Amino acid sequence: MDAPPEFGAGCGLDLVEVARLERALARHPALEQRLFTPAEIAYCRSRGRPALHLAARFAAKEAVGKLLGSGVLSWREIELTGGPLPRVALSGRTLALAAERGIVKVQVSLSHVDSLAGACAVAIARPFGGAEMGYSSDDHDCGLASFPGLEERPAVFTPAQVRELDRATIEDIGVPGPVLMERAALGVGTFIQWRYPDRHTLIVCGPGNNGGDGLAAARQLHLAGHPTVCMVAVASAAELSSDAALNFTAAEKAGVNLRVGSVPDYLWDEAELVVDCLLGTGALGEIRGRLAECAQRINIVGARGVPVLAVDVPSGVDASMGSIAADTVAADVTITFHAAKSGLVCPPGSEAAGEVVVWDIGLPAFLEPEPDLWVVTADDVNVPGRRVDDHKYRAGFVAVLAGSKAYPGAAWLAAQAAYRTGAGYVRLLMAAGAADGVRNRLVEAVLQEIGSGDYLDDATPVLVALADERLGAAVVGPGLGRDPATMAAVKRAILESTVPAVLDADGLVAFSGEAASLKGRPGLVLTPHVGELAGLLGTPVAELATSALAAARRAAEVAGQVVLLKGSSTVVAAPSGQVRVVVQGPPQLASAGTGDVLSGVIGALLSKGLEPFEAAYAGAWIHAEAGRLGAETDPQGVMAGDLVELLPEAIADRIYERRPSWTS
Repeated sequence: MDAPPEFGAGCGLDLVEVARLERALARHPALEQRLFTPAEIAYCRSRGRPALHLAARFAAKEAVGKLLGSGVLSWREIELTGGPLPRVALSGRTLALAAERGIVKVQVSLSHVDSLAGACAVAIARPFGGAEMGYSSDDHDCGLASFPGLEERPAVFTPAQVRELDRATIEDIGVPGPVLMERAALGVGTFIQWRYPDRHTLIVCGPGNNGGDGLAAARQLHLAGHPTVCMVAVASAAELSSDAALNFTAAEKAGVNLRVGSVPDYLWDEAELVVDCLLGTGALGEIRGRLAECAQRINIVGARGVPVLAVDVPSGVDASMGSIAADTVAADVTITFHAAKSGLVCPPGSEAAGEVVVWDIGLPAFLEPEPDLWVVTADDVNVPGRRVDDHKYRAGFVAVLAGSKAYPGAAWLAAQAAYRTGAGYVRLLMAAGAADGVRNRLVEAVLQEIGSGDYLDDATPVLVALADERLGAAVVGPGLGRDPATMAAVKRAILESTVPAVLDADGLVAFSGEAASLKGRPGLVLTPHVGELAGLLGTPVAELATSALAAARRAAEVAGQVVLLKGSSTVVAAPSGQVRVVVQGPPQLASAGTGDVLSGVIGALLSKGLEPFEAAYAGAWIHAEAGRLGAETDPQGVMAGDLVELLPEAIADRIYERRPSWTS
């Protein structure tokens, strides 16, 4: 890839109280000459209220100093001439430092209202004298302006936690709220110019601070020459929050194409990018009135292929729990501030959020509380490797109680997945009639018949098999069927044994309405989809489907076990309240048998000694990663058998070496 001739290399922001600068200039008449060049003074004195324009230039010089990382070395070495997008000239030590930093040009946008003046400085870098300047081709990197994704920023917070961070930053640290809003808007504007350069952009703002972010971004984009229209979904500007009103006035004075209440149809038709700033992270419940109409219109535009960018959270998503309103905006990308919010990574909110990128607005990390949950990344997945003295049982012995005459393949898939994840020995426990369906396919797995019929009907031989002291884990449930005798046998097999086990599919059905009976049984991982979880808890599917996060946490508490709730993102909850979310599983995994593969993966990890919570989230990540690899060649769906074959590739970089067993 050829490097672009020039690109953004950093930014700086500053706000100045106009009255404070005015008082300082009145007390110290010589100060004006020290701070500003003759050309700057002449320009500002030609304006209606010179102090406003001097304050904006003072803020700009401070912003340039922050941009360079040195502070202002000499005030007059930074000269700004002209209007809202002034020409910036550097000289002396400041120019030398900029050259040292690889910066060849600085662009500044200025704005002010009666009480405050602000500036945003952006550095432009490009190759010098024929020498190439390296740049990152990472999809989330724009020069020094970085937009990390969830892999790089896996800590996830509730909106209440981030609001408290906001409060502490403003009240305890002393950073004014408008500075944080300006910084948020800078991220939105920078992202738009990087990802969607020169596209006609329609920014749709609500009355609150999320709308204020949009208004500030509209001003910055307009001043940078990006084609922008900003609609404010209120009857009048009097309905805006104080910070949003401040930015409305600034946008108005900067000449932004502002529309209050509505925009003509042709502006919706001409939009090449729509930015959703209707509602923020504090909004709950249904979207109403004018805001609902705007959300519907955004979705209509998005449906015809126009990208939709949500700011902080798509309107209609409960950022705490991930539930969605009737007219929730479906975004292609969500740019969220400081960190992802819980509702952006858990279904169904994660489905509305699309790609999630994070923008740092300057909230101190040292003030952060413990995250609400974590996104599982590759670094979290550590698969025990083979020790030099391992034999097949010590490498991981898994028993698979699965399959019936109607569903023999489920047992085979779980067994093969366990082997491909590193188990050394897999024993299939099947009734004779069920075993006939896989007998000719078995090479590595050992078959043990535990009955003469077509399905499991007696727990006694199963309990004998599960009592083998060499056994590391069991997988119970895939394809067993739901005959009453089978259900009774499964209940005994689980409740009268202690081996770590994965309880899946028909195994979960055996405990319908009796989740609490599992409490106290050690070492289980439950792997339901929402329908199976509804049966387990005796709760309507519709109630649980509103929030996967709430459903998984509730189930883990009731059952006293680790619960892995399958979905577009997989939520893993422990009875302790810990939650991990796997976000990279593709829709191509929605194929028959892939859940059986997941059970086998987790069973193998349990057999290697991983605790149930870690085995569950690591297994879900491995399963999703294999699905991602498969989706590259099978975009219409990955078959379960093919998924099994991709497991070694997904695991290869996650295996760690272990010392001989006798050293531990």
